[in-house]
Amino acid sequence: MRKQCKRRPISIPSGIPGLPVGAAFSPTADRCQSRSIKRLLTAARPAAEWTPHDVNELIFLANTCSTLLRRWPQYDTPARHQDGNDMVAVLAAVKRRRQQHGHYGVTGDEWAVLRRTVATLQSWLETVPTQRLFAAEAEVERHGRLITEEKTR
Repeated sequence: MRKQCKRRPISIPSGIPGLPVGAAFSPTADRCQSRSIKRLLTAARPAAEWTPHDVNELIFLANTCSTLLRRWPQYDTPARHQDGNDMVAVLAAVKRRRQQHGHYGVTGDEWAVLRRTVATLQSWLETVPTQRLFAAEAEVERHGRLITEEKTR
């Protein structure tokens, strides 16, 4: 029998209101820098070496950017939509190849698109205020939705 205990609420790190996540003196800069470096390295690594966790990180990035664009209209630009759609298309192709062939496959063009989009989206995320970024990440974690599944249906 499991012990009945209250679930702990998830606290969003506060940071300094309005301060971008990527600012060098931000209290959360180390956490965000390590996440962005991991995503950039995943996109630069050959797809044969990817793990499911790496692909999930890229899907999480796409979902976070989608949430930010939807909730705060000032970030909504055609270029960001195009980058997001390009990334989602590549991730959908990766998923399809994984189901068909049993391994992650990416063509040369898709790999170039993925590296470009991850770099642009990460550089944009570093300019977003900490509270907004963490609120968007918390919403993505709460809903647990995958954009690539919606795109492939």
